[in-house]
Amino acid sequence: MKNGSNYYEGKFQTERLPKGTALAGTFENINPCTGETIGNFPKSTSTEVHHVCDIAKKAFGPWSRLSRVKRAEYLLKVATIIERRKEELAQAISLETGKNYNESIAEVNEALHMAQYAFSLGRMPHGEAVASEISEKDSYMLRKPKGLVAIISPWNFPLAIGAFWCAAPALVEGNTVILKPSEDAPLASQIATEIYHEAGIPDGVFNLLHGWGETGDWLARSEKVDHICFTGSAEVGQHIRRVCADSWHKTCSCEMGSKSAVIVFDDANFDLAVSASIASSFKLSGQRCVSASRLIVHRDIYDEFCDSFLSYAKQVEAGPPLTDIRFMDGGKMTPNDYHMGPLINSQQHHRVQKYNQMVREDREATIILDAFSKTPGYFISPMVYKTEWRDVPYLKEEVFGPHVAIIPFDTIDDAIRIYNDTDYGLAVGVVTEDFKKARICRDNCDYGMCYWNGGSIAAESHLAFGGVKKSGNGYPSAARTVQAVTHEVSWTVNHAKFLEFPQGMK
Repeated sequence: MKNGSNYYEGKFQTERLPKGTALAGTFENINPCTGETIGNFPKSTSTEVHHVCDIAKKAFGPWSRLSRVKRAEYLLKVATIIERRKEELAQAISLETGKNYNESIAEVNEALHMAQYAFSLGRMPHGEAVASEISEKDSYMLRKPKGLVAIISPWNFPLAIGAFWCAAPALVEGNTVILKPSEDAPLASQIATEIYHEAGIPDGVFNLLHGWGETGDWLARSEKVDHICFTGSAEVGQHIRRVCADSWHKTCSCEMGSKSAVIVFDDANFDLAVSASIASSFKLSGQRCVSASRLIVHRDIYDEFCDSFLSYAKQVEAGPPLTDIRFMDGGKMTPNDYHMGPLINSQQHHRVQKYNQMVREDREATIILDAFSKTPGYFISPMVYKTEWRDVPYLKEEVFGPHVAIIPFDTIDDAIRIYNDTDYGLAVGVVTEDFKKARICRDNCDYGMCYWNGGSIAAESHLAFGGVKKSGNGYPSAARTVQAVTHEVSWTVNHAKFLEFPQGMK
């Protein structure tokens, strides 16, 4: 245990074990392209979880009393190190997630931007001065850190979300942090922890706990934790919300699943609409929480759109992002040009195949591009089909893969009804040249992010990121993490020699 961080043995473990075997107390990090073991990471015990919580709670007092400017300056050092280690980080992300190399570099840039943004917070206005009814009183709205923030982060953005979207603002605001990364992608978080420590952040302020679901559950249930930042499935997020509801002090910000979409009107810039839909459907093999698994297209251009979308979808190739897997042994990797990589694991591969089979068995759906799998790894090609909007599982449930329905609509009310007719509400792209149509969608669709003349994927670190309904509880991440990890308090100063109440009370 170093600085409250649960390290695996050796900075880059090179030992290869047969698939399905692991050392006692460890788990394997698997390359989804090959099924080979990248390294072994520790399964934290409940005792270790409680110990790291104690370390973080002890560090909270000195850290929260440090000047906000000084806390933020650590993030400038972190940003400098990220720039120096950018290639290493990108290769690690591609290695353990199978993410397209271009997308991995983009994720590293996203982490860098968040570190830079968090640094800038240190010298930005913090709180508000507001007028009082009483002329002899001054009133202020201030933000105070909640305490210990536990971050349970996803595999699909293993660097950007947990270590930076959530952790960086939490640290600047004076909280201490424990990061629990996904067991499917622990390496990027490991390197992020090394970066924080290299930047000189005090012991116990930024902590890492590896492990499976029980590790996250122990962390979420700990009475020493004051706030939980969670990104993952709706079911686990709902469990965390119940845990917090049973606590008198614990809060949570949950960003969960989606059934996001792109709505294409008949006056759309056609080429823009198709390219935005292709990117939204197949980036990260459809494994982004905002991936568009529904394309809602005006009936007047429906056939033309389907033909054009299909011509591009046929060109989407799945393959490994890197040509060499010797990175952990100090070797070099060369990026490949495949459009998308594999699904993350066998469970997700099975899940996508299950939904694809539902479509094949549905006589009311017209498949225009059928999916196929290839080995080794968990690769699967795009599934694209045409259908009217109906109450069937594959149209309403999150698939989390390259699985796309193209659905016609006749009126703007139809488009909004179809988009809203799921339990989710995360992201929507609206492609039209008509401001009035865009405004009506803006005001009537259920979403956390709406992109006019864009697809469903366009997150930036300085913007809020979150959803409604089953997609989240209304506390966004990225720039708005500040609001989730702080309490807003009022502070009033009386300058008079007597007491006077507002509202005319005597």
